[in-house]
Amino acid sequence: MDGGTVWPRTSIGGKPVVYRTSDAGATWTRQDAGLPREQAWLTVKRQAFAADDGSDIGLYFGTTSGEVWASTDAGASWSQIAAHLPHIYSVRTAIL
Repeated sequence: MDGGTVWPRTSIGGKPVVYRTSDAGATWTRQDAGLPREQAWLTVKRQAFAADDGSDIGLYFGTTSGEVWASTDAGASWSQIAAHLPHIYSVRTAIL
């Protein structure tokens, strides 16, 4: 990863989405495959989104409703990997 790639996220109208830019904001790509399409009022705190340093970038975010979502393809697709947890305010990654 470099300093020009970022993945901001939002949940407008109950439809969560992650966007990606790899050119410091000149262009953006919507990356919401696998995320809920409606009635998903996910709140993700700033510290609850993390990327790992793997060769295939893994992205992870936790929600205040106790869900953890993951992408193993730099955000192109997402899957829920945990649910029914306490509020998640921070996510960290480690490569083992």
